[in-house]
Amino acid sequence: MKTNNNLSSHGKNSPLGQKPLEAITRLIEVCLPHATPVATDTPNIPITLRAEDGKQQIILLLEGEIKGYRASDNLLYGIAESPTMLGLMTSEYSSASFIFKGNKDSKISVLPRDKAIDLIAEHGLVREVIACTTRFTDYRNYHSDLMINRTAYDIICGLLLEIERLPQEVRSKSSVVNFILERSNLARSGVMKILADLRTGDYIDIQNGKLITINKRFPDEY
Repeated sequence: MKTNNNLSSHGKNSPLGQKPLEAITRLIEVCLPHATPVATDTPNIPITLRAEDGKQQIILLLEGEIKGYRASDNLLYGIAESPTMLGLMTSEYSSASFIFKGNKDSKISVLPRDKAIDLIAEHGLVREVIACTTRFTDYRNYHSDLMINRTAYDIICGLLLEIERLPQEVRSKSSVVNFILERSNLARSGVMKILADLRTGDYIDIQNGKLITINKRFPDEY
């Protein structure tokens, strides 16, 4: 199986393009006065897209970051940085599919989804909603392209490119092996073997478990 060119091409720019910050900021400005802050003093407290009364709710990430995990297997699906709005376009089914966790530096609020929809309609923010929805849809498509029907080698190469796109201060603290294992069902032994082979071929430079650089385009096949 050959690797998708979009995954194997060398480059630090995100394939998703620019985040629609103006649209997200405007949506948050309208919703925030009606939202309830979430205590994040204790890290990794689960936050879901369903409120205690069982109704759907929206998550507003105002500061810091939030991690999204698949509820079915606790795999890390993605990390969102502020500002971000989550849950606006979810259904009853999909609202139960993810669990979110902030950290002590995160500032998070929630509000009922129905209230958010009313506010968006009242202020005529259809274009802003479309911009945010498009961004989220692009990420889901990118994630599916990276993870579904891919070999272990394909997945590892794609995740190495994700690590390379991280800011230097984040990448210098990120274990390559842990980064890959958190986001996949791959076996540690298999991950270690492929990483070792890529290092032997001088495709990657890893020091003290951290990715220093990707030296050249990955081979299409392992």
